[in-house]
Amino acid sequence: MDADMDARIKQRCVIEFLTVEEIAPIEIHRRLLKMYEDDTIDVSNVSQCVRHFKGGEKGVHDKPRPGRPCTAVIPQNEERLDQLIRADRRITTRELCERLISKDNRAKKK
Repeated sequence: MDADMDARIKQRCVIEFLTVEEIAPIEIHRRLLKMYEDDTIDVSNVSQCVRHFKGGEKGVHDKPRPGRPCTAVIPQNEERLDQLIRADRRITTRELCERLISKDNRAKKK
C-alpha cells in the first residue's frame, strides 16, 4: 500500500511540473502511462490535479479529512494488540478497537 501511495505522489509531482510547462492533461496522462503503466492514475484524476495546480495549490500529499482513519502505530499499541490476539485468537477487529479505546479512555480519566 505504501508503494501505491509513493507512486501516486510521484505522479502528482510530474503532473505539477508538466502543468507549469502548460502540457494538456491528456498528454500528461500519456506520459505517465509510459512510465507507470498499470499503476497510472486515470485521466479524470490527472485533469483534477491539473485544475488543482492551476488554482495555485502546491501540495502533492493528501490532506487529512474527516472519516479518514488515524494511525497510532506505537510500540505500546502493538504490544497490547499482540497480547489481546494471543489471549483470544477469535477476537474481532471491533472487539480489539473497543478494548484498546476503553483502556485509553480509562487512562485519560485518571
